[in-house]
Amino acid sequence: MATPEQIQICKLAALAIMVDVQLTDTEIEFLDRLMDRYQLTEAERADVRGRNFDDDPAELAREIQSKTGRDELVQELTGAVRADGGFDDAEKLLVQRVLGALGLTENELTERLAQIAATSETSGSSSD
Repeated sequence: MATPEQIQICKLAALAIMVDVQLTDTEIEFLDRLMDRYQLTEAERADVRGRNFDDDPAELAREIQSKTGRDELVQELTGAVRADGGFDDAEKLLVQRVLGALGLTENELTERLAQIAATSETSGSSSD
Protein backbone atom coordinates (compact mmCIF):
# COMPACT_ATOMS: atom_id res chain seq x y z
CA MET A 1 0.00 0.00 0.00
CA ALA A 2 1.30 3.43 -0.96
CA THR A 3 1.96 6.29 1.42
CA PRO A 4 -0.03 9.53 1.07
CA GLU A 5 3.07 11.25 -0.36
CA GLN A 6 3.53 8.53 -2.98
CA ILE A 7 -0.10 8.94 -4.02
CA GLN A 8 0.45 12.71 -4.35
CA ILE A 9 3.53 12.08 -6.49
CA CYS A 10 1.47 9.82 -8.76
CA LYS A 11 -1.30 12.44 -8.99
CA LEU A 12 1.21 15.10 -10.01
CA ALA A 13 2.82 12.76 -12.54
CA ALA A 14 -0.65 12.09 -13.99
CA LEU A 15 -1.33 15.82 -14.26
CA ALA A 16 2.05 16.31 -15.95
CA ILE A 17 1.44 13.68 -18.61
CA MET A 18 -2.10 14.92 -19.30
CA VAL A 19 -1.42 18.66 -19.29
CA ASP A 20 -0.59 18.76 -23.01
CA VAL A 21 -3.82 16.84 -23.79
CA GLN A 22 -1.85 14.32 -25.86
CA LEU A 23 -1.60 11.04 -23.99
CA THR A 24 0.95 8.65 -25.51
CA ASP A 25 1.49 4.95 -24.83
CA THR A 26 4.89 5.84 -23.37
CA GLU A 27 3.29 8.23 -20.88
CA ILE A 28 0.69 5.64 -19.87
CA GLU A 29 3.45 3.07 -19.36
CA PHE A 30 5.45 5.57 -17.27
CA LEU A 31 2.49 6.19 -14.96
CA ASP A 32 1.67 2.48 -14.71
CA ARG A 33 5.28 1.66 -13.74
CA LEU A 34 5.27 4.43 -11.14
CA MET A 35 2.03 3.16 -9.60
CA ASP A 36 3.40 -0.41 -9.66
CA ARG A 37 6.59 0.67 -7.90
CA TYR A 38 4.61 2.45 -5.18
CA GLN A 39 2.19 -0.51 -4.94
CA LEU A 40 -0.99 1.54 -5.32
CA THR A 41 -4.25 -0.31 -4.74
CA GLU A 42 -6.88 -0.41 -7.49
CA ALA A 43 -8.85 2.32 -5.70
CA GLU A 44 -5.74 4.52 -5.43
CA ARG A 45 -4.95 3.93 -9.12
CA ALA A 46 -8.49 4.93 -10.07
CA ASP A 47 -8.13 8.10 -8.01
CA VAL A 48 -4.82 8.94 -9.71
CA ARG A 49 -6.18 8.24 -13.21
CA GLY A 50 -9.28 10.31 -12.47
CA ARG A 51 -7.29 13.49 -11.87
CA ASN A 52 -9.16 16.68 -12.57
CA PHE A 53 -7.51 19.38 -14.65
CA ASP A 54 -8.79 21.85 -12.05
CA ASP A 55 -6.48 20.37 -9.40
CA ASP A 56 -3.84 22.90 -8.38
CA PRO A 57 -0.43 21.26 -8.93
CA ALA A 58 1.23 23.70 -6.52
CA GLU A 59 -1.23 22.77 -3.77
CA LEU A 60 -0.71 19.05 -4.39
CA ALA A 61 3.07 19.59 -4.22
CA ARG A 62 2.86 21.53 -0.96
CA GLU A 63 1.18 18.50 0.65
CA ILE A 64 4.45 16.58 0.23
CA GLN A 65 6.39 17.48 3.36
CA SER A 66 9.34 15.09 3.61
CA LYS A 67 12.64 15.80 1.85
CA THR A 68 12.60 12.27 0.44
CA GLY A 69 9.09 12.78 -0.93
CA ARG A 70 10.02 16.14 -2.48
CA ASP A 71 13.16 14.67 -4.05
CA GLU A 72 11.12 11.79 -5.47
CA LEU A 73 8.53 14.25 -6.77
CA VAL A 74 11.15 16.24 -8.69
CA GLN A 75 12.59 13.03 -10.15
CA GLU A 76 9.23 11.53 -11.14
CA LEU A 77 7.84 14.81 -12.45
CA THR A 78 10.91 15.15 -14.65
CA GLY A 79 10.36 11.62 -15.94
CA ALA A 80 6.68 12.29 -16.57
CA VAL A 81 7.21 15.40 -18.69
CA ARG A 82 10.05 13.73 -20.60
CA ALA A 83 8.08 10.53 -21.29
CA ASP A 84 6.74 11.77 -24.64
CA GLY A 85 10.11 13.16 -25.76
CA GLY A 86 8.98 16.79 -25.68
CA PHE A 87 8.73 19.62 -23.20
CA ASP A 88 5.99 22.00 -24.29
CA ASP A 89 4.77 25.24 -22.72
CA ALA A 90 1.95 23.59 -20.74
CA GLU A 91 4.38 21.07 -19.22
CA LYS A 92 6.88 23.84 -18.47
CA LEU A 93 4.24 25.90 -16.68
CA LEU A 94 3.14 22.93 -14.57
CA VAL A 95 6.75 22.15 -13.61
CA GLN A 96 7.37 25.81 -12.73
CA ARG A 97 4.33 25.85 -10.44
CA VAL A 98 5.32 22.62 -8.70
CA LEU A 99 8.99 23.51 -8.25
CA GLY A 100 8.05 26.98 -7.07
CA ALA A 101 5.71 25.45 -4.49
CA LEU A 102 8.61 23.31 -3.28
CA GLY A 103 10.57 26.48 -2.57
CA LEU A 104 13.18 26.39 -5.32
CA THR A 105 14.85 29.72 -5.95
CA GLU A 106 14.48 31.40 -9.34
CA ASN A 107 18.02 30.29 -10.28
CA GLU A 108 17.36 26.69 -9.20
CA LEU A 109 14.08 26.73 -11.10
CA THR A 110 15.70 28.09 -14.27
CA GLU A 111 18.51 25.53 -14.03
CA ARG A 112 16.12 22.61 -13.53
CA LEU A 113 13.88 23.67 -16.43
CA ALA A 114 16.94 23.98 -18.69
CA GLN A 115 18.05 20.47 -17.68
CA ILE A 116 14.63 19.03 -18.49
CA ALA A 117 14.47 20.84 -21.83
CA ALA A 118 18.00 19.74 -22.79
CA THR A 119 17.31 16.12 -21.87
CA SER A 120 14.03 16.18 -23.82
CA GLU A 121 15.79 17.55 -26.89
CA THR A 122 18.35 14.74 -26.84
CA SER A 123 15.78 11.99 -26.26
CA GLY A 124 13.19 13.18 -28.74
CA SER A 125 11.84 16.21 -30.48
CA SER A 126 11.21 19.27 -28.36
CA SER A 127 7.91 21.03 -28.92
CA ASP A 128 8.78 24.55 -27.82
